[in-house]
Amino acid sequence: MAVLLSAWGISTSYGMLLLLPLHVQGLGGNEASFGLVLSAAVVPAVLTLLAVSSRPEALRPQWMLTLAIAVFGAGCVLAATVTSGWEPLIGVGLLLGTSWAVVYTVAPMVVNEMVTDSGRVTYFGYLTGTQQLGIGTGPVLAGWLAHTSVGLRGTFLIAGLVCAAAAAATTLAAALTPDRRQTHPSSLKHAERSGLWQEGKSIVRSPAGPWLLVIALFACLFTTMTQFQTTFAAAQDLDFSIFFVAYTVAVIAVRFLVAPRVRRFDQTRVIATAITVMLIAVASFLAVGANPIAYATASAAMGLGYGLALPATQAHAVAVSAEALRPRVLPLAGLVFQTAILSFPLAVGWIVVQFGYWELFTVLVAFAVVQAAIAWRQVATQRSSSP
Repeated sequence: MAVLLSAWGISTSYGMLLLLPLHVQGLGGNEASFGLVLSAAVVPAVLTLLAVSSRPEALRPQWMLTLAIAVFGAGCVLAATVTSGWEPLIGVGLLLGTSWAVVYTVAPMVVNEMVTDSGRVTYFGYLTGTQQLGIGTGPVLAGWLAHTSVGLRGTFLIAGLVCAAAAAATTLAAALTPDRRQTHPSSLKHAERSGLWQEGKSIVRSPAGPWLLVIALFACLFTTMTQFQTTFAAAQDLDFSIFFVAYTVAVIAVRFLVAPRVRRFDQTRVIATAITVMLIAVASFLAVGANPIAYATASAAMGLGYGLALPATQAHAVAVSAEALRPRVLPLAGLVFQTAILSFPLAVGWIVVQFGYWELFTVLVAFAVVQAAIAWRQVATQRSSSP
């Protein structure tokens, strides 16, 4: 429970910082400027995640998570201090992006310590559902606070306080759970014999390889749909709260109600079906216009597809990997996910400024088509290999 409370807290703070592009615009920047702010963290985040991936057992994931949450909280406070020019936010973006990359990568490692293979999909669903609850409610709360006397900068300060509470909850979780890093000696010996690069190549060439590409494309879709949603809604004369409420309700419903029930079915087919739903949802954003009902419907469909597909894909990537490689799969998946999340905004900002949002969603549809093709091909391959 403490882990889920921590996940909800840090994710709420992250959601509140989704109003950062409005702060960038208020300081004279645009979508391209915000893309630069977000992508400032690519190199430090990748280096940090490489360190985590190379020695996943070196430090308890609970302590890594606590430290990352504290750094994210510091970034929230620093964002509130920027009052002139958007350029100083590049440094803030470096802190926020790097720390969130660690949070998003390490949180599944914390849960992975506590579950069995049979319960991995369900509990990953609980974790990511809790994260999505925070990510969805955070911007709604922040939007309300920003229109009160608290203001946008005060909202960022409150996000920092929420991070402090989340860090405390993570510390409590570490105190209440045993250190299980020594319970997989064979995996540790294998990790000591083989370097990260060699194991990474083994994972990419394994059945988990195609799913890593799917995870990377999930990241591109996610960062676009969340980080640039406030500016997209403003351009369409829509209320961004509609997206976050509809999307979040759908994600929570599918992860807490549907995910546990589909565990008994073939996970490859479940993933392929969910991605297909997401593909239809992304394509529908091309036609929402300024219609709030169409906007809400597309947002909910996006939440249903993405909400079921991502945790199932993460868990499936672990399940299809060799036992000795499993300790590295989640950190590597996190590295792939966060690299895409932090680097793709540069392209998003450029596409929006140069062409517009219609062209951006065309690119996203193409990404979803690739994901669906990979998933359904895996279904076909699995079917043909069955006796």
